[in-house]
Order: sequence, then structure tokens, then C-alpha cells
Amino acid sequence: MKTHFKTGAAALLMVLLGASHAQAQNLKPGQYEYTTKTEMFGMSIPISFKQCVTEKDVASNKAYVNQQGVEGCTPPDVKRNGSEITIKYTCTKPRMTGEGKGSISGDTFSMDMRVIQHEMGDSVVKTALTAKRIGDCAP
Repeated sequence: MKTHFKTGAAALLMVLLGASHAQAQNLKPGQYEYTTKTEMFGMSIPISFKQCVTEKDVASNKAYVNQQGVEGCTPPDVKRNGSEITIKYTCTKPRMTGEGKGSISGDTFSMDMRVIQHEMGDSVVKTALTAKRIGDCAP
């Protein structure tokens, strides 16, 4: 179970990193601080990191999605409707499906994800992701 937990958590994080980029379509370029809180198996796992979003990233929807996916995962299917965003993906190693909904503004975004890990008795993993612009990118 520990191996599936680690593999599932790693795959989920990689897809979410791709998802976080997908949300950034209309963000103002700059340095962003991303914060995630994942709840699984009665545990809460917080992760924070900073990342530069460039004008080129903002101009291309594909730049925000992890196009290569994670081994065994499809690239996220991202759809926009105004300031709302949805995402869906599937993975075969480990077997899981995920979907999320979020909102975007000029310098922030947020998303709530729900992932079902099929190899672990259809256990549900919930992740809340937020990002906030904290300034310009370092030169």
C-alpha cells in the first residue's frame, strides 16, 4: 500500500502542476506562489512552490498544460468558460481518474480537484490549489 500511496501521490502532484499551468491562461505574467493542500487517507499534505509565468506562457494555452503528462497519465483536458476552468484526466499506473473546477482572475487562481484512486478501493483524494502573483520574475 505504501508504494501505491507514493506513486499515486507523485502522479497526482505532477498532473496538478500541469493543471495549475492550465489555469494561468489570463494571468498577468510574473512570479507566482502556488499552494496545494491534498487530503488523502486521513492525512493533509501541504506543498508550496514559486514559479515564473511569462508572456509566452500566457499567450499559449498549451504552455500551461503538462503536455507530456505523467507516465501512464493522459495530458489534462482543460476547458475554459470565462473565468471558470475545468480539468479532467486519467492514469493507468496507478489507475486513477481526476477532475477539477476552478476560477481565474488577473493575478490569482484557485482549483479544487477530486481524484479517485481505483487500485486503492476507489479511495478519494481531494486537493485545493491556489496561486497568487507575488511580483515580477527575477531577471
